[in-house]
Formats: sequence, structure tokens, C-alpha cells
Amino acid sequence: MRFSIVFTTDAHDDLRLFRKGERTKIINAIEELLSHDPAHETRNRKRLRPNQMGEWELRVDKL
Repeated sequence: MRFSIVFTTDAHDDLRLFRKGERTKIINAIEELLSHDPAHETRNRKRLRPNQMGEWELRVDKL
């Protein structure tokens, strides 16, 4: 099952802080890693302790 990904306004604002090439890598990684089985923990996707920022950490290459 494929999940759809919706970026919030805050996420769009945060992505604007990166250069275009970095932004493309981040968006591609998000779509690739989270569109199928987003709750599965992997080496690049880790559940975080409860906090205000988010539930998951997604590691994307070295930027």
C-alpha cells in the first residue's frame, strides 16, 4: 500500500533553508522512505522519544 505524503507549511518553510540540490535530495528521500511502510524502523529511520518536534528522525545522506 502506498501512502501519500503531505508537507505542512512549516515543512515547506524549513525546506527553503536548504539549497535547491539539497532540497531535492531531502524530498526524494522522504518520498522514497516514507511512502511505503512508514512506521517501520530502519537504519535511516528511527523513532524518537516523545518531543515537540516530531516522532521520527529521517536520516538523508550527508548534506
